[in-house]
Amino acid sequence: MTRAAVGPSSYRLGMTNDVPAGWSLAERRTRMVFGLISAIYAFYLFLTLYSDFAQYLNGTVDPPAPAWQFIYYFTNQSNILVMIWLVIFAVANLGSGSLAAKAQRAVNMTMALGLTIYMAVVFLIVSCVNQPFYTGAFEPVPTGSGLYVHVITPIMMLMFFLLYPWRGRASWRTVLAWMGYLIFYVVLVNIVGSQTYWYDGTRAYPYDFINPFNYSNVFMYILTILGLAVAVFVLGLGLLRAKQRFDVSYRPDHWGQTFWSATGETGDNAC
Repeated sequence: MTRAAVGPSSYRLGMTNDVPAGWSLAERRTRMVFGLISAIYAFYLFLTLYSDFAQYLNGTVDPPAPAWQFIYYFTNQSNILVMIWLVIFAVANLGSGSLAAKAQRAVNMTMALGLTIYMAVVFLIVSCVNQPFYTGAFEPVPTGSGLYVHVITPIMMLMFFLLYPWRGRASWRTVLAWMGYLIFYVVLVNIVGSQTYWYDGTRAYPYDFINPFNYSNVFMYILTILGLAVAVFVLGLGLLRAKQRFDVSYRPDHWGQTFWSATGETGDNAC
């Protein structure tokens, strides 16, 4: 797609669904591939998550746990968000008319960056904190569902983030905005965990590293949480920089350009 094909206003926003007549054949095919992949994976992710949730409902989860524990885990929360967003993404790329136009509003750099950060956090926490790979404890395939929610979904979001020419712009402020829920989650977990117990009598903290009772003092706990917050912020900036470098190095000019050039924002301003 060239600038002339979509007009100045459309080019300024990057790719849109408002000008289907201006899509090149290559762009149509690429959108279809992205849309089909997202639809297929969203369906399989739904089956995986529902199967896990059914174990809580049926009382077959090991060890026994209340049904609300399923949604209590950040891993499941983030995978549910990705599943919903992939459905919207599929509609935006495979659909047409007003429905596709509405779906396209959620298919932007802000959403893609935030969900990629969340899934990267899921993978890194599992592989570096809960099951440190450097000690040989990391098990990427403990169960079939564990492989998808901890490994494949993060890889899927990273690939979508790097390969797709997103509309809109993102910066360090976007990273901070998405970190807001992570901070809220830690606060919520501390409130629930301090007042609630699992069936085995232990405090209801979903992850050991955010359980303050596992630390020698409050100072060490706060220091750990602050260190993780800084790490997530740096991770977000790293993703932005990686996207910029990938676009500059590998994005073909005819594919609608990328959000960096399309919005006029430079890498220095973005990161």
